[in-house]
Amino acid sequence: MSMERIPVLCIGAIGQSGSTLLARMLGQVPGLVAVGETGRVWDKGLVEDMACGCGEPFRACPFWTAVGEEAFGGWDRVDTAEATRLRDGLTLRGRAPHALALPLILRPSLSRRYGADLRRYQALMGRLYVGIHRASGGRVIVDSMKQPAHVYMVSRMPEVDLRVVHLVRDSRGVAYSKTKWVHRQGARSDEFRVRRPPPKSGEKWIWMNLSFDALAGLGVPTSRLRYEELVRSPKGALLRVLSELGIERRVDDLGFIGEGWVELPTDHLAAGSRMRLEAGRLPLREDDAWRHRLSPTHRRVVTALTWPLLVRYGYRGSP
Repeated sequence: MSMERIPVLCIGAIGQSGSTLLARMLGQVPGLVAVGETGRVWDKGLVEDMACGCGEPFRACPFWTAVGEEAFGGWDRVDTAEATRLRDGLTLRGRAPHALALPLILRPSLSRRYGADLRRYQALMGRLYVGIHRASGGRVIVDSMKQPAHVYMVSRMPEVDLRVVHLVRDSRGVAYSKTKWVHRQGARSDEFRVRRPPPKSGEKWIWMNLSFDALAGLGVPTSRLRYEELVRSPKGALLRVLSELGIERRVDDLGFIGEGWVELPTDHLAAGSRMRLEAGRLPLREDDAWRHRLSPTHRRVVTALTWPLLVRYGYRGSP
């Protein structure tokens, strides 16, 4: 990676694909730092003051305090309402489907208003990346924001040297995960993560994965990784991905990975799944509950919807 620009490794994936686990594992590789979902800093971090991965409230975390000083001269100088508006506008939230934002990011001249907000948000994210880069001692930033619009936006920032890990999980596993009742982090006891019917999850799985395939086709250095490969053969998977992205490391650099486990210290993921708050020796095992908990009808429907891409990504066998 060129050090003249800020080196960023974005994870691109649909939710419930293991992106937090992958980010934390990459963050333990020498020369890399995992920071979680950067686009959530503005609301989850600065407004809600949700716990950092280290356990401290975001505004009390020494790492993120240093980032704020380096990036903005202190977090109090950030207009959080405007930052959140620009982030939500990036995906056309509340106005149009997320997928329609991707052509606008590639050709911002199609919409003067969108293009102006896009440039403002890119400038804001550029300052955030600078702050992280300096506070981390110049390491490669692992950003697990994972939304297509976010990754597309970063790919168009000239000050960023971008690489992408396209993380894929079996569509039926994603569909089952989205049916579960899960409390939202930092929310009231009666607030839950958005649930989605399996066919809808299948549809979203298709367009999101195709969007990252298309980004690779536009020349953005990309390595595809299956979640199942990550948990079954973690050392080989990480070394392959890093090598394909031009970040050469040795197996000796992965001493935090053992047979069926990974040793993860406290780190500073600003947002992500609950496992970002866990530290110590954690089991590495595939979450395949969908095989016996997703109804046969939903399994057949999701399989039929996503089968061409399942085969393309190496998922075979009976539904």
